[in-house]
Amino acid sequence: MALLCAHCHKQISVSKITGTRGKGFSSHIQCYHCQAWLGRHGYLTALKIFGFYTAVGAGVTGYFVDGLANIITPIIMLSLILTGVTHLMDHLLVIEAPADDSTTN
Repeated sequence: MALLCAHCHKQISVSKITGTRGKGFSSHIQCYHCQAWLGRHGYLTALKIFGFYTAVGAGVTGYFVDGLANIITPIIMLSLILTGVTHLMDHLLVIEAPADDSTTN
């Protein structure tokens, strides 16, 4: 699997990544081409996870509890829309750009 660096726009192999910092939603990886630190937008990632698990929970509830189709169906649809939109918007961001070496000449 390969990622695309948001700074130098080169492909990054996940198996070759050595620089990491942080945990959870605030974890960052370092591009081995340009040394930029990359991360995901924490708020969008949390919304994506919330939407997914809301859809799953509503689906399971709707399957086992009779008479809730009027409420459960819109909840599932809105949760899946939320998951899809946040998935499209949640991509790698440049957290810390590398120092510019051209100014030291």
